[in-house]
Amino acid sequence: MEKILSIAIPTLNRAHYLKFTLDSFVAQIEPYKEEVELAVCSNACEDNTFEVVKEYMEKYSFIRFIDCDVRLPLGDNFKRTVTFSKGKYLILWGDDDIPAPFLIGYLINNIKKNPDIEFYYFNRLVGYEDGCPIKSLTVYENHYRQTSVFYKDSSSFITDNFWGATFMSAVLFSRAVWERGLNFDTSSHYGFEFMGILYYGNKGKGIMYECFPLCIQRKVAKRAWGTDWPKYALLGLPNMSKDLEREGLFDDGLNVWRMRYNKFVLYCYILMSAATDKKKYKPYCKQFAAFQTSTVRKFLAYAIIYCMPGWVYNVSRKILFSLKG
Repeated sequence: MEKILSIAIPTLNRAHYLKFTLDSFVAQIEPYKEEVELAVCSNACEDNTFEVVKEYMEKYSFIRFIDCDVRLPLGDNFKRTVTFSKGKYLILWGDDDIPAPFLIGYLINNIKKNPDIEFYYFNRLVGYEDGCPIKSLTVYENHYRQTSVFYKDSSSFITDNFWGATFMSAVLFSRAVWERGLNFDTSSHYGFEFMGILYYGNKGKGIMYECFPLCIQRKVAKRAWGTDWPKYALLGLPNMSKDLEREGLFDDGLNVWRMRYNKFVLYCYILMSAATDKKKYKPYCKQFAAFQTSTVRKFLAYAIIYCMPGWVYNVSRKILFSLKG
C-alpha cells in the first residue's frame, strides 16, 4: 500500500534528542502504520544514532533508516532525506522537535479532506533545551483568528509567515510540489534551499495555514548547523527573497525581509555569532553588508566580526537559554 505520509527526519549526531522524538511519534503512528512511515536519514552520524533507531525498528515496521557514510551540507542532506522517503506527502522533521499527540491523525484527515491542497504550514509551541517547564512554553503565533486560514497566493503567505515557515517541522508538502520545485535554482539560499524548492513547486496554488499549535519547537543550545547560522540568516534568506520576487512569488520580497525580518537587535546578535569564527566569516563581511541599507549596518558587519571577542556571544547565549529554560 502506498504511504500517504512520511515523517522524514534528517539527523546528525543527535541520538539523545532523536530518541525522545521517536518516543513521541510511535504511539500515534501505530494506528496509521499502513499509511504513514517514519524515515530517518543519518548524515554520517558518529554517535550511537544507529543503535537508537535499530531498537525502534525491531519493534515497529513503519520505521526505516538509512545510514549514509557521506556527510552533505544541510540543503543537500534534506534532498537526500526526501529521496529516501516514500510518502505522497512529507514533513522534513527536526530530530529534536516534538509532535502534538494528535498530529498524525490531524494531518491524515486534512490530506484526505483537501486533495487539492499540497502545501500546509501550522502553528507551534516553542521551548528551550530539555525539561522546559510547560508554563514557559510560548505560542509562536498568538493571534488565533480561526482554525485554518487559506492563502490563495504565495506572496501574501510569505509576507505573513516568511520567518516562521522556515521552521521545517511545521511544513507539510506533497512530493509533487517538491519535484516541481527542483527546477528552481536554490544554490544561494544557504540553509533554506528546501523553502525555495517548495515555494517554486507550489507556484500558482494556495497554501493552508493551521492556526492551532501542532508541535513543540525545541530550541537547543548546541545545533549541528549552529556555526553556519550567520550565513543562512544574512545571505540565505535575502537571496531567497530576491529570487522569489524575481519569480513573482514574493511581492517586494527583499524590502519585506529588510523591514520585517532583519531587525537591528537580531542582526547584531547574528553578527556576534559570526564573530566566534572570525577566520570563517571575515570573507563574508562584504556580502553581509551588501544586503544592508544603512551605513551603520554596513559598518557593523565588519566591526563586530573583526573586533568583538567570540566569548561575548557564547556568554550571551548561555544567559538566554538559562532564562528561557
